[in-house]
Amino acid sequence: MIRFVCATLLALATSAASAASITDLNAWTQLQDPPHPGMAGVVDNASQVTLTATGAVPSGTDIGYASVNGPDVAGSTGGYYFDPAQSFVVAIDFDLSAGGSIGGGGIGFGIGEDVGGTDSAGVGLALLNGAPLLFSAASRVNDIDQPLSNFAAAATASGRLFVNYNAATGDITLGVNAMQGVGMASDTVTLAGLQNLWDDEPLLVSFFLRSQAAGPIPALTAGSLEAVFSNFEVLSGTPLTVVPEPASLFLTVLVGGAGLICRRR
Repeated sequence: MIRFVCATLLALATSAASAASITDLNAWTQLQDPPHPGMAGVVDNASQVTLTATGAVPSGTDIGYASVNGPDVAGSTGGYYFDPAQSFVVAIDFDLSAGGSIGGGGIGFGIGEDVGGTDSAGVGLALLNGAPLLFSAASRVNDIDQPLSNFAAAATASGRLFVNYNAATGDITLGVNAMQGVGMASDTVTLAGLQNLWDDEPLLVSFFLRSQAAGPIPALTAGSLEAVFSNFEVLSGTPLTVVPEPASLFLTVLVGGAGLICRRR
């Protein structure tokens, strides 16, 4: 009986310890800035999230998900991040659809030192009346927008977005590909030495859907816009866990208890 208990405890510990990772979107945290009834997000399954905008949504309103559950890594109690001393590459698929959408919007995928984007970089796709317009590389330093750099690749309603961080140089290379699930970008823009201008804090990952006016183009005013993000991958590098979650603390006790029982037996 005791041997059975030992085996069961250890099996439970192994199963729970391996259940969550940065690629499990259930472990990510929804962000709304600011909350608006026309914006919604749902985790469809461990590898897919659907973000929607319906009706009139004020400019500058966005909804998305971040890999940590606080304002930044230091202020989080759960989630995943990357050490800025180590290089990494991440990617995610996207698929857009619209129903009578009117106005300007966009999606984005990027990295940064906090969820507010004070020091951040990412690839964005501008949308007009639900149709893709332009891929751009966007960044911020000390809460100040930096000049946009546009991609040569034509905008597409589906594909894959990439972020490549080089720890040795501080370069952040953003990429796009019209094919989902691929391992390399077909077009890239490099923001040379950008991370060297930041505060050298741990880096989180996020993706979002946004309503945005631009010049004569209004923000989203009618219809619906849907962005499906899926198959987030770490193509290179090692994500780190923010802190042990309560379940992890329970596992420590559980495994310790299993070991004690086994030794006493």
